Amino acid sequence: MVEKLFDLNGRVALVTGAASGIGREAARVLAGLGATVYASDRDLDGVETLVATLPNGASAWQHDVTLPERWNEVVEAIKVRAGRLDVLVNNAGIMIKRSFLENSFDDFRMVQRVNVDSVFLGMHTCLPLMIETASCHATSPSIINVASIYGQVAGAAFSAYSASKGAVRMMTKAVAAEYAKTGVRVNSVNPGPVMTNLSAKFDPQRDQAGNPVTPEQARAAIERVIPMGRMGSANEIAGAIAFLASDASCFMTGTDMVADGGYTAV
Repeated sequence: MVEKLFDLNGRVALVTGAASGIGREAARVLAGLGATVYASDRDLDGVETLVATLPNGASAWQHDVTLPERWNEVVEAIKVRAGRLDVLVNNAGIMIKRSFLENSFDDFRMVQRVNVDSVFLGMHTCLPLMIETASCHATSPSIINVASIYGQVAGAAFSAYSASKGAVRMMTKAVAAEYAKTGVRVNSVNPGPVMTNLSAKFDPQRDQAGNPVTPEQARAAIERVIPMGRMGSANEIAGAIAFLASDASCFMTGTDMVADGGYTAV
């Protein structure tokens, strides 16, 4: 039946970076479709506030996604409590907007550690339990890695971020191809400009003459080059994540799902 394609009742999902932005909305949407959500973030207060609003026995976890031991603890807890893992959303990430020569090597490595190392650790730690889930249940477990259109097209002043998201896209494809026959699917979602907390990490916006640019002016400049004429919302990206988590996408693996209002089409 058509309605069963998006039914996540009885399934278990782990969403990282769930205290805000895309992660928070993804956790809400997945829980709304019936999944039991394990919401993780470095911001424990944020995920606890979120989980208090979610159904199906959701739980909150303080989780530094750059640390292997924290991944081991979270996944072991899921295995003991639920005995399965159907969905992993590797969403935690950071963005630095800074010219290439103004970036330090430490800045570059920090972005790679959070955006790339965490995705490797997440897949590496979760795959055994997801393969076991696929073999024991009539489901197709799904890993969704949140990449970016800046891993597909260049972003001026986003060299570290673009490098990290390009790595996430290609790592997604490699793991998808290697583990396709296990029943575990691996795809990436590539958002375009979205109104999330990532923008708070930008250096102050300036025009070519070095004059300060207000947030409203910066947003208007971005929206002028998006065919749909607006930035996306976190909820709209969460919808794409939910599709990849569900049986509606059961023949999809190794794909880049782009949600960018047409930005990369022109």
